Amino acid sequence: MKNKGALLVFAKTPEAGKVKTRLISDIGITAATSLYKELLTRTLNTSANSIFLEKQLWLSGKKGHSFFDNFNKINVFKVMQQSGTNLGEKMFNAFDYALTEYTYAVLIGCDCPALTISDLRTTTTMLEADKDIVLGPAKDGGYYLIALKKNYIDLFSDIEWGTDTVFSNTLSKAKELNLNIGLLTKRNDIDRVTDIPVFEEIKKQECAH
Repeated sequence: MKNKGALLVFAKTPEAGKVKTRLISDIGITAATSLYKELLTRTLNTSANSIFLEKQLWLSGKKGHSFFDNFNKINVFKVMQQSGTNLGEKMFNAFDYALTEYTYAVLIGCDCPALTISDLRTTTTMLEADKDIVLGPAKDGGYYLIALKKNYIDLFSDIEWGTDTVFSNTLSKAKELNLNIGLLTKRNDIDRVTDIPVFEEIKKQECAH
């Protein structure tokens, strides 16, 4: 009998010049790195407070970074190293690892500050009902969450990662596989300079509550 669910957080080690690279020409390396650290902290806090049997932090880059030493909830996570030649392979391999032990796995990135514990709860409810896959579409055409009960290489192959067709192509592949699909609210990823005001507005609304 498998356990219930695992949360997989995909993140980059926050090294200057290697994170939020699309923003560097607009706001500079220091500001881009600070922004990524802020997004990473939010995602890890949300993840740490969620109810999953295991929380796995899948890192791209060096494990031993001072950011993680200073993050007081890091011991909540099982820290893993991403493996694969592209994002699709890396996600497929992480799902393969998690789904040997858990009934389902929910994978998120660190670019969506609007992601809530409620989104994660809705995802698990869908999976525990009848959904085979849950996707959280991003407004830029990607997705901020993907959750599965069984791993499918087709979902991660022949996808042009980082483009505005990622979500639509993944959805098409899920339909071809006859999967029962659940969709979350469409949300903003913070990838470009035009996305930064969205993040500022989220923080402003939080302060108002």
